[in-house]
Amino acid sequence: MQFLNLNAPETRERLIVLTDMENEPDDSQTMVRLLMYSNEIDIEGLIAVTSRWVRKEVFPESIVDRIHAFGIVRPNLLKHADHWPEVDHLLSVTAGGQCGYGMDGVGDDQSTKGSDLIIAAIDRDDPRPVNIAINAGANTLAQALWDVRKNRDADGVAKFISKIRVFDDSGQDNAGAWIAHTFPDLFYARSRSQVFGLYGPTMESGPYVWGDDTEYEWIERNVRVRHGILGALYPQRMWIAPPWNQSIIERGESDRKRIRHHFTEGGGTGSWLGLAHKGVFDASHINWGGWGGRYETTKRHVSAGQHQVDGEEAPYEPFEMYPQAADTSWAWTQEVAETEFSGVTGDVVYTNEDFAPIWRWRDETTRDFQARMDWCVCDFDAADHPPKVSIHGDEGRTVLHLKADPGEVLSLDASASHGAKGPVSFNWFTYPEAGTYSGALPVELGHEARITFEVPADGRGTEIHVLVSVTAPGLQVPLTTTRRLVVTVT
Repeated sequence: MQFLNLNAPETRERLIVLTDMENEPDDSQTMVRLLMYSNEIDIEGLIAVTSRWVRKEVFPESIVDRIHAFGIVRPNLLKHADHWPEVDHLLSVTAGGQCGYGMDGVGDDQSTKGSDLIIAAIDRDDPRPVNIAINAGANTLAQALWDVRKNRDADGVAKFISKIRVFDDSGQDNAGAWIAHTFPDLFYARSRSQVFGLYGPTMESGPYVWGDDTEYEWIERNVRVRHGILGALYPQRMWIAPPWNQSIIERGESDRKRIRHHFTEGGGTGSWLGLAHKGVFDASHINWGGWGGRYETTKRHVSAGQHQVDGEEAPYEPFEMYPQAADTSWAWTQEVAETEFSGVTGDVVYTNEDFAPIWRWRDETTRDFQARMDWCVCDFDAADHPPKVSIHGDEGRTVLHLKADPGEVLSLDASASHGAKGPVSFNWFTYPEAGTYSGALPVELGHEARITFEVPADGRGTEIHVLVSVTAPGLQVPLTTTRRLVVTVT
């Protein structure tokens, strides 16, 4: 066994978000959560755009409101972690995009502050790709690409698109199809169902992680009330008459537990959340998975998951994108509600395996967000912080790479891991779908600080993913940090 990158420096991802603010509460929810993770990501664009749901107006002022609220709690956040962005920087990268809908709003002389901001970020002298999370319509990115194609030669266009990674939330206008058709070499990933599985609107499907609370009560207790002005700007989201998943399996006898129409944010968060999952997710390996779900590495046709938009994409066929991937190796032990969610279109049924790549992290992400919201108002000693995972002396937040021989027994040591509030616990497991070994692998590897793992004798030339989750007790909530070890069998 040989580690290849022990104590390597941590990297940060670049991010631009396209969001249809004021369409419905989930975009405002997503913006609050993004600001609460803004110390983990280099935010280079917050662009208010249109979508199927809001076609003629954009509302960057709703982003600005939350940035100013972030500025009020930022001094307290600095007690808990470094690298929180300055308010002036966030305001400088906030803009409005196209005011028209889809490709009808794209063309010559239709540039906007938002499309110009995208071009400027991608042209910046920085070798890192720019991740573009599209939580709405894609036409402001389409305008940027339209202008670049018009004004640059083929080599210039190729250089420009080589620096882009798109993570699309279900397809909310027809511009995504135009982009994928016109620029087939551009990195474009689209999630159809996983975006609905982060918290909703799957209507309480999957692991129930809110304890004795409903989601509504959990948000009131842990986000909106007594957590500073930024938390107060996290709206509640509810359906008066849910248009899908009517046949939900109820969760208990209490009437309040049968409330079905409250849920926290959905796909807008999933499209960028993996970028903050240090030590597990790698945006250059989207098949590995992380907090934001998992994707396949072979493109195919992926129509929009939004009602009516899929039909509007027909003029731009053929087009291909990286589709979401399913997990079969992970299962949960809690009671599960209705899991066959048809999405907004109602023509495709998704199952547990489709949601599993994002559901498997739901408990971890929920607890982490809860603790971060406490940072807005608590001193360091009165709040909870994630444990440090130390593997063979490396307690950074990087994915670790090692090489091993077929049949070799690996001794893996995380015993130096530690938390601030007491002894930590361990959970080692494999992630078969993330690797390339096609044989059977044990999923559960043990709960000790040190374990052994036998590399399959027939594994030469493959890649196997071993992960360890370390959980520390807390004053309010236990927190978990997970790290990935990628074993290349040589």
